[in-house]
Amino acid sequence: MSVCFVARSVSRPVWERVWDEPFTARVLAVFDRACNLITPDSHVAALVAPQIGDGPLNVVLDTKPDGFVSLEAGTLACLQEDRLRVGRLQVLLEEAEVWEPCPDWNSLRARLDAFTDRLPLLKSFSARNVPLGSLLPLVCEQAGGQADHLPAGALDSASAVLFSAAQGAMKALRVGWMGDAALIQTGAAQMAGLGSGLTPAGDDFLSGAMLWAWVAHLSPQWYCRILVEAAAPRTTTLSAALLRAAARGECRAAWHTLLAALSRGTDTEVVAAVRKVLSYGATSGADALAGFLWAASCTRP
Repeated sequence: MSVCFVARSVSRPVWERVWDEPFTARVLAVFDRACNLITPDSHVAALVAPQIGDGPLNVVLDTKPDGFVSLEAGTLACLQEDRLRVGRLQVLLEEAEVWEPCPDWNSLRARLDAFTDRLPLLKSFSARNVPLGSLLPLVCEQAGGQADHLPAGALDSASAVLFSAAQGAMKALRVGWMGDAALIQTGAAQMAGLGSGLTPAGDDFLSGAMLWAWVAHLSPQWYCRILVEAAAPRTTTLSAALLRAAARGECRAAWHTLLAALSRGTDTEVVAAVRKVLSYGATSGADALAGFLWAASCTRP
């Protein structure tokens, strides 16, 4: 018996790829709230529960968290008329809203002074809400990325190893930010894949750094292209896809909200938006925020 779900929303790049017939893919991995698909040309799309929400790779379904338990890695996915079939699962696409993962960067870049004014609030709130094991302590204590005087309990043995590797990468990336392509590549290669999980901490950090580049770097497309070319081949398939999305200026809905709050919102709205970003994954949101704050420190004396 087949199971049918309705797609609530589809990221624009995924929508365009799905309707670029003939669309075929296979299940890459299955989780409680997500099923990741990969196409023959290595593009990734994620069928996700509403709790995960909109993102650059996501098709948001009206499913319960356990809606993907019947699927297995390797299962064929294909488009048939107006529905995506994945094994016994059918996803109706005709009512889905097409969601744009790329913020209006031109508008946000015009508000750079507002971003700069809000950075102390963003940094101080982040410092008080550091998840254990994240890279946030590296950037919340000192803009230069040194791990001196960390908050009590913020640095365990695993974090110490991660921090040591990350610090070397950050030194290269800091010089690279000013225009040295070779050092961008060196730092990105060192940071890529650092940590554990489907999206390692180092990759999330790089994604956050690229989002700040879209806000403030003089040549964001150049910077992100150099960075992602070095980083993507050195990490997991899913994480590489998310790095490429960030390089195109695409990000999750929670980041859209935070960027809007930083550019025009109240302090209360900024804090609420930061909480949403920090709540993503065990440390993924925090690590991306660490990269964002670190990159912001590169643009200031």
